[in-house]
Amino acid sequence: MIGFGFAHAGCGAGHCFETVNSHMEYSSEAIITGVIEVKKIEAIIKPFKLDEVKEALQEAGVQGLSVIEAKGFGRQKGHTELYRGAEYVVDFLPKIKIEVVLPDDQVDAALEAIQQYARTDKIGDGKIFVSTVEQAIRIRTGESGDDAL
Repeated sequence: MIGFGFAHAGCGAGHCFETVNSHMEYSSEAIITGVIEVKKIEAIIKPFKLDEVKEALQEAGVQGLSVIEAKGFGRQKGHTELYRGAEYVVDFLPKIKIEVVLPDDQVDAALEAIQQYARTDKIGDGKIFVSTVEQAIRIRTGESGDDAL
């Protein structure tokens, strides 16, 4: 777990920092423990849905994201295409992978935005994975925790 934004003496093992970031809302559990979890959302979506998802994430308060062009398949298992009279099997379909690292209290809004705006109700809409981030460091300044986001 990464600690964020609490002026609390006696935090151990690097789990607390001494600055308070007023732009964030903290759960009562975080206020009591002084620790806020940071999550990483990885979403695999159809390429043409990227702009809609990006705008929805920005409206949900997400301040930064990474986009990676990817190829893959799931249950969809690719498809066949006809090129110059010959049939070809296309195993790996073009996808977009979006990565977002954010405080736990923003995860639900981000997940809702991705699900709503990436959905086409057709096979191959994609997947969303959520994992816990142990540490975040801004390379330029060395800031860590919430300050690095």
